[in-house]
Amino acid sequence: MRKYKKSRQLRIIKLLRDFQNGLTKTEIIDKIEKELKYSDEIFSYVDITFKRDLNDIRNDFNIEIVYNRKENVYKIDSLKVDDSRLDLMLNSFKIYNTFLGFDTLPEHIIPEKRKSNGLDNFGIISEAISEKTYIEFDYFKYDTNEKVHKKLKPFALKESKNRWYLIGSYENKEDFRAFGLDRISNLNKLENKFNKFPEVKIINNYYKDSFAMFTEGVAEHVVLSFDLRDGNYINSYPIHHTQKSEFNSEKNRYIISLNIKITLDFIMELMSRAWSLEVIEPLHLRQQLAFIFKEAHKRNQKK
Repeated sequence: MRKYKKSRQLRIIKLLRDFQNGLTKTEIIDKIEKELKYSDEIFSYVDITFKRDLNDIRNDFNIEIVYNRKENVYKIDSLKVDDSRLDLMLNSFKIYNTFLGFDTLPEHIIPEKRKSNGLDNFGIISEAISEKTYIEFDYFKYDTNEKVHKKLKPFALKESKNRWYLIGSYENKEDFRAFGLDRISNLNKLENKFNKFPEVKIINNYYKDSFAMFTEGVAEHVVLSFDLRDGNYINSYPIHHTQKSEFNSEKNRYIISLNIKITLDFIMELMSRAWSLEVIEPLHLRQQLAFIFKEAHKRNQKK
């Protein structure tokens, strides 16, 4: 069955991601059989099936698995893997795989109660993107508290800060627009299609200098300072892919440098670490945050 085939292929990817030195075919099969001990999946491997799986992984997931004849092991060619997309896929699969050993949702797994909605439309939008088909929907605007009707060429689905966004363009327009899935309602896939479709790398480049979804301005060199605790948090979950970190042992503080657009989303992220944050440069960001904190101080003084 197709679902067993995809599950098997995801297990191969997961194993070779975990064992970066590689595994023999026998080791791969043995480990998958142990994982499926509590599953109802049908697993019977013959040589041609293994070869087909490697070929499908290359075509469907764009992941190249290479065979090292000298060591008799299979490895993922890491240079050809988009780590962010692979992590998303494997993390979802790991959670699903965990549930297979239980009859019901185990009480010891406690999901976040504060969550963004909108995933009900995920499948329809993804289908429209694949088919290059227009969509229309109502969109709730936070600044005016009203719904507006939209017709769009959908190009991509992008995750940012635990929310999913639709990236697309209006009819006869080329610029990218982002729409939160949790604010979309009355979604319909239309019959008419569009031809011009941007490459995903162009969309990635459009957002590469930004934190989250705001894209105005140009990238600037930003230098920040945080105390030991906040610095360790930021090192474990970097603000941006350009982040570089240096620890100043004399001051017991981390110096974090980035090349990033100074957008509203980025400022809000900095404010979440306000108790230890010091902006070293640029000066205008330091002044902007100082003004925000000053106004907040006025609002929260005792009356």
